[in-house]
Amino acid sequence: MTQLFITTHRVEFFETDLAGIVHFANYYRFMEQAEHAFFRSLDLKIHDTLPDGTVFGWPRVAASCSFNSPARYEDEIEIRVSVSRRTKRSLTTTYLFRRGETTLATGEMKTAYCIVPAGGGLQSVDMPDDYFERLGRGLPDA
Repeated sequence: MTQLFITTHRVEFFETDLAGIVHFANYYRFMEQAEHAFFRSLDLKIHDTLPDGTVFGWPRVAASCSFNSPARYEDEIEIRVSVSRRTKRSLTTTYLFRRGETTLATGEMKTAYCIVPAGGGLQSVDMPDDYFERLGRGLPDA
């Protein structure tokens, strides 16, 4: 069974539009916040600098979100994060947004593991083995 990470978010007033509904763009922020919490839960970093000055991170390759029902100010949203695909260089995570039994939205993000060596440009490389193992718990071997 694929590992599942669950977090919550309380909708703030500034995240809503004039009708009091969460503006669609905020779901992308919610996905990123949930992704960071998921990484922290695995004792992994989303961005850091290695001892040799190389910076690593996970730039987005693709992101999508489909909306089913509105969320409003003060709603507590449950966000379920799961890894749907993992390769040595990329990770695809899915997001399910719920308020109680109501599905609000579903989303997906594909990211690539990249480094920026000191004085160099962005390079896609294989993620470290510990990242690959921790992010793949519950996934079938590829």
